[in-house]
Amino acid sequence: MPFAGSPGIQETFASSYATTAWVLLLVPALAGLLLEPLIFLAADRWPRRHFVRAGLAGMALSALAAALAPGPLSLSLALSFSFVAAGTGVALAQGTLADLYPQRREQMMTRWALMGLAGDLVGPALLAALAMLGLGWRAAFGVVAGVLALWTLLLFRPFPELPRPLDDEDDSPGLLAALKLALGDRRLMLWLGATAFCDLLDEILVVFASLHLRDHLGAGPTERAVVLGASIVGGAAGVLWSERLLRRHAPLKVLAGFAAACVVSYLVWLVMPTWWLSALLMLAVGAAASPLYPIAVAQAYAALPGRSGAVNAAGHLFTPLAMALPWLLGRLADHAGTTAALLVLVAEPLALFLIAVRMIDRDPTPPWKR
Repeated sequence: MPFAGSPGIQETFASSYATTAWVLLLVPALAGLLLEPLIFLAADRWPRRHFVRAGLAGMALSALAAALAPGPLSLSLALSFSFVAAGTGVALAQGTLADLYPQRREQMMTRWALMGLAGDLVGPALLAALAMLGLGWRAAFGVVAGVLALWTLLLFRPFPELPRPLDDEDDSPGLLAALKLALGDRRLMLWLGATAFCDLLDEILVVFASLHLRDHLGAGPTERAVVLGASIVGGAAGVLWSERLLRRHAPLKVLAGFAAACVVSYLVWLVMPTWWLSALLMLAVGAAASPLYPIAVAQAYAALPGRSGAVNAAGHLFTPLAMALPWLLGRLADHAGTTAALLVLVAEPLALFLIAVRMIDRDPTPPWKR
């Protein structure tokens, strides 16, 4: 929501681009980097339901605070709290699904990705609908606060109890010791590194693809929206197809297939000469890229079964890289153009293909035979 409403936020506070970036991106990300790992580790030791419910309630309160924020500093504080609350509620809800369905992790994560794509459409659509009514970003935050408050109340129904890990004992390690054990798991760190690459063909692609379409293909706002919308439509088709494939094939084979298709379709998309051809190829790129993250993150959860909190905490080791990537690619685009920056993004499917092929012989069986 804050990303879609960033132009209105900048106009309200008459802030610079740099200040807007600090308010919406950097300060909340730093807050999450410092606080979330301890919260995630604690969620493996105490009842998960308290963390998920508190996270959603915190998101509702922070959305309300953002709607009422009198200035950029108070808005940044509200969004920072929202960032941490979202990690507590949303990331732990994702991990809970992985812990509850160990034989179907990949399918659960693809369904999760499908809901995420739906959210990518709902946020801008909500802003557009409110704009038609003469309302702005503050009203949007107010609506989100109400929806989240209702969702929090619904979560006070019976919450599923997580199975205890096989190695869990009464003298289980403390929070920092648990983090050290997670960081020492080579398989876990490999897959967490792989999921870190998945930021490339997500928001980063949207930013640089928009610039590429404007500068090289002369695409206006409507044409750019069509091309980027094609990525979401293709992404929905991709995760639905991958879920069906996961019922019959080993997850790593499915991952390798989609990654290879993504490499080819993405490189072809880069050389399309018109915006409408770009839109057609973006359908294929979205379909091939969308299953990569859910299948990869399922492998990370599988590396440390029953300890999804520790998995999410260890994943923060790669957060500084995720924060630096947009700036580094921006510098590359300044010196070599947007095409050069976009070419770097092929590293995501290429890396996931190589990792899947390397690991495929170690886990060749489909989920129901494990």
